[in-house]
Amino acid sequence: MAFKLCVVGCGGIAWRGHGPAYRRYAAEHPDTELAACVDLDREKASAFAAEFGFARTYDQVEEALEKERPDVVCLLVPAPYIAASAAAILEKGYPLLMEKPPGVSKEEALQIAAAARRPDGSEIPNRVAFNRRYMPIVAQARSLAEQWMNEDRLHHLAYNIGRVNRTDDEDASVTLIHGIDTLRELAGSDYRDIRLSYRKLSHLGAGVTNVALEGEFWSGAMFSLNYYPVAGAVYERAELLGENVTLRLKLPFWTSHDSPGSVELWSGNGRIADDEGAAVAGLEEPYVVNGFYEENASFFNAVRAGRKPTGGIATAIQSVEVAEAVYQRATRYTGALIERVEA
Repeated sequence: MAFKLCVVGCGGIAWRGHGPAYRRYAAEHPDTELAACVDLDREKASAFAAEFGFARTYDQVEEALEKERPDVVCLLVPAPYIAASAAAILEKGYPLLMEKPPGVSKEEALQIAAAARRPDGSEIPNRVAFNRRYMPIVAQARSLAEQWMNEDRLHHLAYNIGRVNRTDDEDASVTLIHGIDTLRELAGSDYRDIRLSYRKLSHLGAGVTNVALEGEFWSGAMFSLNYYPVAGAVYERAELLGENVTLRLKLPFWTSHDSPGSVELWSGNGRIADDEGAAVAGLEEPYVVNGFYEENASFFNAVRAGRKPTGGIATAIQSVEVAEAVYQRATRYTGALIERVEA
């Protein structure tokens, strides 16, 4: 039988990142049926279907699920609508890949987690599409740093986010959650204590604010995370520092001049590795170097094989909680010690 995919939401992120990934996955797995796509704007759904090879279109989710009975649903709607839609889909028992953030508050993330639990205590397969987790160069950096973590030699992580002319951005948390989550991924640990500070740039707009986070992970490593909405360039860069080792990471994404990204390893004041993002990914297409293909393909493969996928809602809750603290302009965050179990 065909492996059926249904997509909910045919906006910008679906076109740029996910659509090309579905098309390639279906080409590589001929038993895959791109069954249907759903959008309140039927014209959007029709255009998306024509571009990426979906068979049918709908403007109502319930009708699509009832008629199609897909094996996987991909939820690609804006942040304010993710929690309610995700919970409704999971409660019907459908495996779900959902765009980030999985809710705009910890409460919403927990609602999704509750909806994913079956009565027997098992979990409906799900994944949060934090695409930076699945960027090939981030995966390589995480692998390079693994030994330092195991030997307790990873001392500090830094992450800087720059955007240009984000003067209409009153909710920095929506962008900052990228850095919040990626730092957790690179550190292999949850946050223990965070100090948060803000600098309002009121002359540029009521909500324009520089945001700075610093603190410690439960692993003992320290970190800093900074967001600049009106910088001179669009970028996301990370640096991991250990004993006589430094890892420098330039993340690729759509409008960054760092694309397709790179990862450098330094020791003894010499560069001992310098890998360009397209070479690590094996392809230079943006949907690949940005992680969209891997986050979708590996989720589909896990569902097909009956394996529990990684990157589930449980792994995203603290990232949402810290982003919520930014949204509320909190100045201190203390995280509970929770056993780090991949879900």
